[in-house]
Amino acid sequence: MSLRHPFSILAALFLLNARAQDPVVQTILDDVRIDSMMKWVGELSGEVPTMIDGSLQTILSRHKNNAGNALSQTYLMQKLTQFGYVPVEQSFSTTGKNILVTKPGDGSTNEAVIICAHYDAMPGGILNAPAADDDGSGVCAVLEAARILAEVDFVHPIVFALWDEEEQGKVGSLFYAGAMAANDALIRGVVNMDAIAYDGDGDTKARIHTRPVANSIELADSIFAMRDHYGIDLDLILTNPGATYSDHASFWTEGYGAVLVIEEFSADGNPHYHTPDDRVQYFDVPYYEKLAKLSLATVATLAVPVNSGMGIDGATGVERAQLYAYPNPTSEDATVWMELPAVRRARVALYDAMGREVALMFEGALPGGKSAFAVPLAAAAAGGYVVRATAEGMEPLSVRLVRLP
Repeated sequence: MSLRHPFSILAALFLLNARAQDPVVQTILDDVRIDSMMKWVGELSGEVPTMIDGSLQTILSRHKNNAGNALSQTYLMQKLTQFGYVPVEQSFSTTGKNILVTKPGDGSTNEAVIICAHYDAMPGGILNAPAADDDGSGVCAVLEAARILAEVDFVHPIVFALWDEEEQGKVGSLFYAGAMAANDALIRGVVNMDAIAYDGDGDTKARIHTRPVANSIELADSIFAMRDHYGIDLDLILTNPGATYSDHASFWTEGYGAVLVIEEFSADGNPHYHTPDDRVQYFDVPYYEKLAKLSLATVATLAVPVNSGMGIDGATGVERAQLYAYPNPTSEDATVWMELPAVRRARVALYDAMGREVALMFEGALPGGKSAFAVPLAAAAAGGYVVRATAEGMEPLSVRLVRLP
């Protein structure tokens, strides 16, 4: 992890092309209302009662086994409906429900941009689980994004996603990401917000977690670009390889680009994390507003406001292939993805540190787009390996993997 100002080709091209702030995105940021976000966090975390299904109720715990989890589902569906959407509950177990809203794009593409957070909470048992920071803060930032973007037109669809059972191992987001991959759905990028309101020492530090999976590095670079371009006063720390403890990692598992936006959890972690004292009173409110704006600016720019001509564009006009793997390092089998611009004959093989081929994973014609292959490392000896891929008429590709002891 390092403190730096990263610029990928994607981010650099964006800054060169965008000579002035996008007026649409700037208007979106100007419309952010921190008082609304704080009100919603207070309601979601049980600080104050709120009207749910026509009666005044208090959400005391959002742990999956407590009644407040289902109550919060109703609350969130109600909020999104008030903003003019038709939210959908995606059930993945007897109690687990993701809450999803898809805002259509202009019809020219199905490649979606996802902004997300998890609404379930810790601790369990009979204790209250207000979970104001983890992750009421992220949830209410998603709500604010949904409210503001309702009347703004974008080229790409935007999915506002609220995950359930993150605390039990990212169960809800794993289900969603797996379903998307099974349907060959296109995802332009995922911005996951998990705990974005605590800054105990007031140094404005926050972390952006990324990994070399799909366009995750470029997404992180774009977040730094948004920070600079819109003058959002945050000291960002890039973490690569990023942690896998939140919902962004569910998308890495399926080969999609994703990043985590989070407070400085390592050196200035919230001491009330996963306790009944994770309450609104410990928020750094201006800091919370800045991180919400940072995520919102990134999502709005990725989705490309209609007629602004200033979105983040990953296309370079050059046909190229990509190869990336996850998890890496690993003690189990990994997955490698190869992306091709069109149908090509290809060969994908695994080599050990001595350069010997130890497994042929594919040889033949591959379609354009993303193809996944299992890398047989679970039974392999510990050490370094390389996956090499060749495609007809294109430069060879390789990715290094580490098999842990």
